[in-house]
Amino acid sequence: MVASSLASVVGSVLPPSVVALVAGARSLAFSGSRSVVPPVLAPVLSLVSPRAFVAVGCASGVDAAVRSGLEGACVFRAASFSASSHRNDGGWSARLALRSAAVVRAGSGRSPSLVVVFPSSVCPRGLAPSPVVSACFAGFGSGSWASAAFAAGLGVPLLVFAPLGVPAWGFAALGAGWFVLSPSPSLF
Repeated sequence: MVASSLASVVGSVLPPSVVALVAGARSLAFSGSRSVVPPVLAPVLSLVSPRAFVAVGCASGVDAAVRSGLEGACVFRAASFSASSHRNDGGWSARLALRSAAVVRAGSGRSPSLVVVFPSSVCPRGLAPSPVVSACFAGFGSGSWASAAFAAGLGVPLLVFAPLGVPAWGFAALGAGWFVLSPSPSLF
């Protein structure tokens, strides 16, 4: 009874294609706002297979909710990365970028993989997909969208919850604020 109740709740909140993508992934990376945790995150986390590898960062907000909701998630901590930066922050911004890139790479390790991003703003002007970390994490002002651009640049399947819309990177709308960018038509 509990499983069928959960399935009906998840099905009423999430489009069927989102359910299929998340439930079918063997490897996932999560990224998102440090301040806003969307209510759709909990139903998404309930779909993650207990056998799936999950990568997430060390930040507050979405990262903290994923760490709390998925006990076995592999947590990448910015403090464990060594980097210098032209900014006057002791290299912290570079460490955050390297951490986020590592989360994306780790989450795309086993096929089928999926990077799931929950940005709280529109994509910054000028940010574009690239497989180069420094091109995506170049001070655009949104680490969530930078992670999405890096995943897209690497050709990793990307699922974004962005009720405010997505950039013109070739996303397909799934409904209810969800968008997918995939190099593989087999994900549909």
